[in-house]
Amino acid sequence: MQYRLAKSLAILGLATQALAAYVPSSSVSSAATSSASESWTTLTPSASASDGAVTDYASTFGIAIQTISTSSGSSAAASGSAAVVRKRDVEGATTASGTSAVTTVSATETATSASSSSTSTSNIEITSEACLSDDTLALFLSSSILTDSKGRIGSIVANYQFQFDGPPPQAGAIYAAGWAITESGLLSLGSNDTFYQCLSGDFYNLYNEDIGSQCSPIHLEIVALIDC
Repeated sequence: MQYRLAKSLAILGLATQALAAYVPSSSVSSAATSSASESWTTLTPSASASDGAVTDYASTFGIAIQTISTSSGSSAAASGSAAVVRKRDVEGATTASGTSAVTTVSATETATSASSSSTSTSNIEITSEACLSDDTLALFLSSSILTDSKGRIGSIVANYQFQFDGPPPQAGAIYAAGWAITESGLLSLGSNDTFYQCLSGDFYNLYNEDIGSQCSPIHLEIVALIDC
């Protein structure tokens, strides 16, 4: 299948692991628990989203890898086949909900291009679509908070990795709010729409910082999810 600009997309799935359920101590008061559960919503970048960006999006959406040319710094869609993002088990910290998910990209499998589509919310134009499957990372954006289909919170954790936990997000999370979609249809955190895919074995994990030579800059393109 082909779509506008003949882009080839990697649809982000989520890696999951069943973890032991966390049971809060009965000695913790409900007021303290409520305060702790709400404080993570203030973990936002200092810079606001760019002009024209939206922090609420009415439809479920996916995200796809869009490579960035390192020579000029301009963005360019990957040509040919793109790496598939699929579910896999990962190690993670125990959360209140008992599960954790990390966004990963398989370095060994490929995906086909998505078909043409155009969907608008305010001034945001989504020009790509992909089939919704069990491996697809289906996302929701409300009041700058990003959640997946299981209700887990999209956050940047202490090692700068992009993952989903809770709620609440993993202890020590750096950012748990401040997400937006830019006018050009990219996921952003505050004013920043550049992320990094970093090779780890046969997979690429996603980060908001360049953590080493195994990393390359990317954009996360918003794609409409459809039943196929």
